[in-house]
Amino acid sequence: MPTDWINAYVAVAEKGGFLPAARSLGRAQSRISEQVAKLEADLGVVLIDRSVRPVRLTVAGEVFLGRAYDILETLECARAEATALNGSTYGTVRLACMSSVAGAFVPRLIDRFGRVEHNIEVQILEGPTDTLPDMLHRREADLAITPLAYVRNDPDLQSIMLWDEPLRVLIHPTHRLADSATVSLADLAGETVVTPGSGDGARGISPEVAALISAAGVRVGGTRRVASPHTLVAMVRSGLGIGVLSELAIGLTGAEGVELRSFTEPQAVRRTVLAWMRDRKRNSAAQRLTHFIADHRPPTGATRAGSRVENE
Repeated sequence: MPTDWINAYVAVAEKGGFLPAARSLGRAQSRISEQVAKLEADLGVVLIDRSVRPVRLTVAGEVFLGRAYDILETLECARAEATALNGSTYGTVRLACMSSVAGAFVPRLIDRFGRVEHNIEVQILEGPTDTLPDMLHRREADLAITPLAYVRNDPDLQSIMLWDEPLRVLIHPTHRLADSATVSLADLAGETVVTPGSGDGARGISPEVAALISAAGVRVGGTRRVASPHTLVAMVRSGLGIGVLSELAIGLTGAEGVELRSFTEPQAVRRTVLAWMRDRKRNSAAQRLTHFIADHRPPTGATRAGSRVENE
C-alpha cells in the first residue's frame, strides 16, 4: 500500500473533493482519483461515496481515516528518528493562525526559524479565528496561534501563553463617541458591535469581547462577526457599527477613515496562545517550533504574557 494512495485519500477527506485535493497536492485530478480507487481495491471497501455532491466518506471511510492519520504520523516519526541519528531534526509542522498573526508576525518568525532549523518545513494555514480549534481537532494542523478565549474551555486542547495586546475601538467619524478621548465598555450599550473571527459573517460576537461585555453588565444593541479585519474596518467606515479589534490587526489593516480609541478598562486585552491537541504527541519538529515561538519576541504593540501552560 503506497503512501501516495493514503496521502491522496486523506487530502480528499480533508478538502471535501477530488479537485481541491488535487490542487492541494499539486497533482492531476485523474491521478488522485486513480490512487484512491487503488486504495479502495486494496482494502476491499468503498471509502468515498461518489454518488453525491460534494463527495463524502462512507462509514468505512470514516473509520479508515483515523488509521490513515496514524500511518502517516508513524512514518513521519520514523523519518524524524532516522534523521536524528545524524544529529539533526527533520519534519513538517502545520501551523494554523489568524490573519493578523499570519500577516504581522509569522513571516519574521519563519525566516528566523529557518535559519536555525534547515530540515524543518513550516506550512502556514491561515483562517478565520473560530475555525482554528477545529483545524486542530480534525488534525489538519499540528499547532495553532489563537486567542485564549477560543480554546480556554476546550478540554481536548492544551496551550501556552504567548502575548497580550490591547483591544481597540473603531468608530465612524460622525458617531457620538468620536469626540471621546477614550471609550468604556459601558459606552457600547445599545450599539451594534462588530468583531472579527467568523468565516460565515454570523451574528454574534467574539468570545473575548463577549466575556468583557458580560462582566461589565453591558447590553449591546446588535452584534456581527466578520472573517477579516479589513472587512471590519470597512463596515465601521460605512457606519454599520462600532468595531473592536486587536492592536496587531490594526497595525496590519490600518484605520483610515475611522476614529481609533482605547478602552478605559485595562482588562480589555487579547491574550494569544499557542495550542495543540492534548492527546496527540507532538513530533520533534513540532516541539522545536513550539519552543522557538514561546521564546520569540512578541509582535510590536504586544507584551509577553509568559509561557504558563493553560488547560492543565
